[in-house]
Amino acid sequence: GEERCIRGRCNVVAVGTYETEEGCRAAMAMDKAPYLDSGRHLAISSTLKTMKTGGWVGGTVQAPGTHTPAMLKEVLQNVIGDDVDGTYVDGTFGRGGHTRAILGKLGQNGALHAFDLDPEAIVVGKKLMEEDPRFTIHHAPFGSMGQVFKDLGVRVDGILLDLGISSPQFDDAHRGFRPEQDGPLDLRFDQKSGVPAHEWLRTVDREELVRVLCELGDVTDHVAARRVADAVCLQRSKPEGLPQTTRAFAELVRAAKGVEYQHMHPAKLTFQGLRLYLNQEFEEMKRGLQGALDCLKVGGNLCVLTWKHTECAILVEFFRGVEPARDEFPLWGWLWENHKAEAESIPKSKCMWMSEPLRPSTEEIGRNSRSRSVLLHVLTRGKEVLVKDVENRAYPRLEASLGGSWPSPVYVEPPLRRQDAEQTSEEGKVKNSKKKKKDKRKCVGSDESVEEKPKKKKKKRKE
Repeated sequence: GEERCIRGRCNVVAVGTYETEEGCRAAMAMDKAPYLDSGRHLAISSTLKTMKTGGWVGGTVQAPGTHTPAMLKEVLQNVIGDDVDGTYVDGTFGRGGHTRAILGKLGQNGALHAFDLDPEAIVVGKKLMEEDPRFTIHHAPFGSMGQVFKDLGVRVDGILLDLGISSPQFDDAHRGFRPEQDGPLDLRFDQKSGVPAHEWLRTVDREELVRVLCELGDVTDHVAARRVADAVCLQRSKPEGLPQTTRAFAELVRAAKGVEYQHMHPAKLTFQGLRLYLNQEFEEMKRGLQGALDCLKVGGNLCVLTWKHTECAILVEFFRGVEPARDEFPLWGWLWENHKAEAESIPKSKCMWMSEPLRPSTEEIGRNSRSRSVLLHVLTRGKEVLVKDVENRAYPRLEASLGGSWPSPVYVEPPLRRQDAEQTSEEGKVKNSKKKKKDKRKCVGSDESVEEKPKKKKKKRKE
């Protein structure tokens, strides 16, 4: 393509396009090569144009519809380690990028199980099963792994969870995940289960839509989330109704939100919130973490690739509930010094040790810009006294000796299994609707209460 040069005080930046992927990769291979005899070196990286500004930012040489496994080297080191004949799990098969790499490192006696909800992924997985007898694909959510391996009587040596959406799904216009592409407004991983986004948007009440967008979409801009919900309600009251395609719906969101201060499509976070809700992604993550704890052997690693801050927060919340009491933990030391018999009586439980998260290398980000926001968390299964059990034993004694209030800590309970959650969904909706009628909370930025005043209810009941 046409070359464009940007001259600075000390550097010259040249931007060029290539007709073939081979040509682009050949140019990328010259990165850090010496420039003539100047003592300088070339710095070559891929770029792409942003939809919002038209400017050039760090890009990727990854072709649309393909998937480059994130932090592959680090994943293999921590999931498998030295035990090549163990039993391992890829909880998010996708198109099998991590799976094939794990199989390539396993010995002849090793075994690998994978989970996925996407029918297209299952087709790829079944083909791989035919090619490699060490591999088994499960058409099920990874949150079910605890029950699956309990039924099989199998203990697992290592687990990988690559959270979020895979590149092939994201790039497939027929799934409706990207507001820039035009396709059906679906947003489901498994298009044979549940309802597409455009159907759900036709029936959801305004309060519930505001809640979903505030909690899962525009988490830092609740006013924008409310305005999008308003636009949806107004549009579905018109004769033409709501758009059923991604681009038309994205335009409705853009008109409602106005200026977007971030370098992204104005509808991106709205699409994200709807996708997370329709696929129960965060609930599935919680079930998967609990299932991993239940089926891992002592010493086995759970490796989690997170892409969003909320995913990190859920992971830390889970870890706090299964965190072992370290020797230097102050409360554990106090209990041993002052109530040794009580400390010795605390039983050991299943726990997880967690190390500092790992980040992708600069070279990897250059090859695949989508990896720039990923973190690899490594949790190791153990059996020790838990911090929460130490707190429950120590707090009453601290209250007696030091005074003040030392209430017992509250930790998040393990989530329901997916099938249990689905069976109770209708009952939950009824309970939630009754609870909402009693709430006086207002949505941030709203001038009117979401609920009726209690006094009006009482008058109606008397009548």
